[in-house]
Amino acid sequence: MSIFERLDRIASGTADAVASVRFEVHPAKASPNGRPGPDPNREVWDGRGIFDENPTDAPVEIGNRNRAGNDLRTPVNGSRYELSVDRARFRQADRAKQGDRIWLDDLRKFEILSVQPDGLSRVVFQLAELRATAP
Repeated sequence: MSIFERLDRIASGTADAVASVRFEVHPAKASPNGRPGPDPNREVWDGRGIFDENPTDAPVEIGNRNRAGNDLRTPVNGSRYELSVDRARFRQADRAKQGDRIWLDDLRKFEILSVQPDGLSRVVFQLAELRATAP
């Protein structure tokens, strides 16, 4: 084990002890009609990880009505959500897949957009918040 792996293990444990939140992962499986449903082959698991919510601005192309053409000057404000999980403490994190649902303690629900290993001892879930929409 290299010195960097030891330092990463120490830093990861300290960060989890100080800033982690509890979550539950509900495995999902896409059905033939495209709607996700529960995956009967994988079980629900809970863990702790570092949750980041960062503001983000994205330019959106819209139709400009003054004959100047489309432009990218319309920023859309939103948030980018990430959840970093220690793979050594939570082995199930390696089996998480795109489309799985995550429930936080504050009752917010998210869907995993991508699962990205950070190259060391953690895995980062890119998330999208699920909100109820009015009919």
